[in-house]
Amino acid sequence: MSGRVLVVTYFFPPVGGVGVQRTLKYVTYLPRWGWEPVVVAPGDPAFPVRDPSLVPTLAPDLEVHRTASLEPGRLPTAAARLLSRRSATPGAVSADLTASSAQGSLPLKVLRKISVVWNRIWAVLLFPEGAIAWVPFAVRAGRKAHRRRPVDVIYSSAAPISTHLAAGLLKGRIHRPWVADFRDPWIGNPFAAPMSRPKRWMQRRMERWIVTRADRVIVAVDLMRVRFEERYPDLVGKFVHIPNGYDRADLVGIEPAPPPVPGGFHLLFAGSLYRPRELEAFLLGVERLLARRPDLRVRLKVDFLGRVNDPNAKAAAEFDTPERLAGVIGFEGFVPRRQALARMAGADALLQLVSDMPGAEIFVGGKLAEYLAFDRPILAVMPRGEGRALVEGLPTGIVADVEPGSVADALERLLDHTPAPAPCDPAGRFDRVNLAGELARQLDRLVAERAERAERPG
Repeated sequence: MSGRVLVVTYFFPPVGGVGVQRTLKYVTYLPRWGWEPVVVAPGDPAFPVRDPSLVPTLAPDLEVHRTASLEPGRLPTAAARLLSRRSATPGAVSADLTASSAQGSLPLKVLRKISVVWNRIWAVLLFPEGAIAWVPFAVRAGRKAHRRRPVDVIYSSAAPISTHLAAGLLKGRIHRPWVADFRDPWIGNPFAAPMSRPKRWMQRRMERWIVTRADRVIVAVDLMRVRFEERYPDLVGKFVHIPNGYDRADLVGIEPAPPPVPGGFHLLFAGSLYRPRELEAFLLGVERLLARRPDLRVRLKVDFLGRVNDPNAKAAAEFDTPERLAGVIGFEGFVPRRQALARMAGADALLQLVSDMPGAEIFVGGKLAEYLAFDRPILAVMPRGEGRALVEGLPTGIVADVEPGSVADALERLLDHTPAPAPCDPAGRFDRVNLAGELARQLDRLVAERAERAERPG
């Protein structure tokens, strides 16, 4: 091994969802590149999605330090899991407090509404988020792990941003280089809740503290690197782009799910829905296409897998009626990862939706990179930016603006002239093994730089 890397992460199995995959795959493949990961993660984070099927994918000898946490959001989440335990299917999420209020029992619906108020109160009181209450436990666990057997580098993954705060504090205590990985932007994130002026001031100060204190800042989207360099021109050399990716090993043993409509065309969206703007534009586009091509109604089936918040659940309910798109669209909520992969493998095409609100061009979406593993047609409804450019460059890609007319035209092209399956990433740029190698090279450089500094006189 080249060394040991202390991985500070909030999202780690049995937590589920796409936010887990980036760090999980680094932990899985860094040993191939000479690095032994040591993980610090909360034992019971205030995040409702659980996917126990991910736990067996962890290496048996992986060192994981599960910590306590005093996050206020844990209370309604734990209560919801107790209420839904009897109805939850094995391996599936045990409770999802952001799911549609139309799902679940009456007590769970009431608890969900209470939790929304509860979390809003604490969002005002705690900065930068509720996960800040986990930071002391993460720092303590990291120091104990280092004392037990020293680490060479610290790595942290955000969101939540509190993981970077914990790692930054750890750097001051164990005096090791630190890599801060931003999966999403913090400043300039169009999907984040609005902040008061004092909080925006604190946010700017805190981000500068993170990028100044970190020895490397990794970003999942190259446009994030550009924005960081614009804000911190004196720190240009610190910012490195390593994209999200896919893992073909996840597909071993996966049997493609049978089509929901034999002989039809199955389009699948796998991921969370956040803002209703893009969903409404897409569904209006489907309506527009079916109005001029009614023959497609018996052929087309569009399914959505993943978490659906209230605004999107309301939009979905408005369209899922006999007068509109009932029988054409379906919303199934979160499913365990292997089940989702089987559904993606069996789909005729895969769908990506990203809002066109200001700032959304910085988002690519973790699921888009995972779609590349299937070499299937991809329909991307998203604004111009890095993600759309990626799809435009694929032999199987079709793009549309976030506008019903453009969606209708692109969907019609997809149905009438479906691209043949073709390798989407022949060079392996987005392969998780190779991406772990890119991170390993950054870790190697940091260790070498630290050794050079230690050898300098004075």
